[in-house]
Amino acid sequence: MDPLLHSLFRPLQVNGSDPSTYYIEQKPSAALRAYVACYWESGPVTGEAFERDVTVSGRDAASLSWLEKEEAVDRVLPDGCTDILLEYDLVSKRQDISYCGTFTHPFVSTRQAGSETRIFAVRFFPGGAHYFHGMPTHLFTGGNYRLEDIWPENIEIISERIFEARDFNERVRVMDEYLIQLLLRRRTNDCDLMKNLLHRIFVSSGGMSVKELAEREAISERQLNRKFGQWIGISPKKFSEVVRFQSVLHSIQSGGSLDWMELALKHNFFDQAHLIRDFRRFYGDSPLTAAKDFRRLSDFYNTRPEASAILKA
Repeated sequence: MDPLLHSLFRPLQVNGSDPSTYYIEQKPSAALRAYVACYWESGPVTGEAFERDVTVSGRDAASLSWLEKEEAVDRVLPDGCTDILLEYDLVSKRQDISYCGTFTHPFVSTRQAGSETRIFAVRFFPGGAHYFHGMPTHLFTGGNYRLEDIWPENIEIISERIFEARDFNERVRVMDEYLIQLLLRRRTNDCDLMKNLLHRIFVSSGGMSVKELAEREAISERQLNRKFGQWIGISPKKFSEVVRFQSVLHSIQSGGSLDWMELALKHNFFDQAHLIRDFRRFYGDSPLTAAKDFRRLSDFYNTRPEASAILKA
């Protein structure tokens, strides 16, 4: 993949609605920016791990003692990415490592009040994970799988180092070094066709039809679908719909007065009803709800390109 593609597509997630957790992220090293979108971590805002890892919006862990002890919900949105998830319970010391494939429907991530589970993750840019596991990405679409069952190399040693790391920055360094070495050993062939296809989809904000994509690259639609199954995990039509949804989300997140008809025309929908219907499929609610959600959240994560942390308090 080409790291320049990242400037054309930066998917949004609605993070921060859970006042009892923190969320931080960091870019990978330059050697991995063609494949990895970011490293991210979430966990409880109280306790030693939080105090050591992050200060959010000028508050330290001690100042967050007033947080309500209630079940909170975060919405997870389709973004065309896949993730490695390393979950660690800070109390029981239970570890769980998994690979989450591409998904096309929103779902709710619920953290029980008082949970001490921390998640450290690698978010692969669309197509990036294929360079590492070498398997058709569609095999994992919509599911969550034990990483040791699918990963080409033993991940247990590296996962132990990550779980024992003292803070987020050290976990990032350990995983970054591991992925660089794995990439050098795997040497999966690059794919100029996929670069071109992703570039066309991103530049058009998902507005180019499958037929036009195939014609522009002088391949059959059948070949096009096969390539997307191998690299992305979903069809080019569905991926383009996800990219268009993310483009609408960026327009909403930017704030200001929104004319829904104007928004529909800008993003190549037939009308306002078409926009709302399509948006609901990927957000789980209306564009108006999304606008309200973004107004409630800090824009710190979704607008800053560097390492960031957010907390809705």
